[in-house]
Amino acid sequence: MQPLPTHDDVGDPSGRPVVYLHGGGDSRLSRHPDDSIAAELGVRLVAIDRCGPARHGRRRTLLAWADEVTAVVDALGIERFGVVGWSAGGPHALAVAAALPERATRVGLVGSMPTPAGAGALPVDVRRVTRVARLAPRLAARMLERWGRQPVASTGDPMTDDAYARGRVESFRHGGLWLARELACLARPWGFEPADVRVPVTLWWGESDHVCPPSIARDYARALPNAELRLVEGNHQLLFARWRDILADAAS
Repeated sequence: MQPLPTHDDVGDPSGRPVVYLHGGGDSRLSRHPDDSIAAELGVRLVAIDRCGPARHGRRRTLLAWADEVTAVVDALGIERFGVVGWSAGGPHALAVAAALPERATRVGLVGSMPTPAGAGALPVDVRRVTRVARLAPRLAARMLERWGRQPVASTGDPMTDDAYARGRVESFRHGGLWLARELACLARPWGFEPADVRVPVTLWWGESDHVCPPSIARDYARALPNAELRLVEGNHQLLFARWRDILADAAS
């Protein structure tokens, strides 16, 4: 039997469950460092890692990842839950909602990466490393590891900057191959369409997000059957500044 992905289970143990899926080059630690916020909101937060060595016999696909999330929530005795996906975690959150329509109650997409058809909106360097990842994942892993050693972008708060940096270190503790394979996965057909996600989806986007620009949010708003766009002041690190609002919405 495969072990469960590494995860944190924090906040109010009797509260409304929310599953948090981190961004690319990040980890479960890449969240607001004050877990008392979840407790104050009556939220049970389950933050799950995708980083780390490849799981033996498991091909990386979005729907396979939904199976991993199912294993974690089943082990924790959680039946229904909200899902938050930041950046590269966004497509994974949609996959969970598409695969578990009776259990996923609401999705929060925060500066999410786009569908394969919308990849042209991403920065040139992201598109370049993704192309390399599809052809030569180990070469792309070395490129990503060099990027991962650079300082993280400022969130505007020293505490969250520290959490962001610790999350990045944890992400690359076993190297960058996991991220190379994830980028390749996100560039291939997902195995479902945004139209398959019937639960409410809140699109949290920073007006000045240059990593995943607001045009991606507008594409999602058109493609998802039940979406609300919240375009607010901020950049790609919006997750940290709006953590309380994002959790409260996902648990509603």
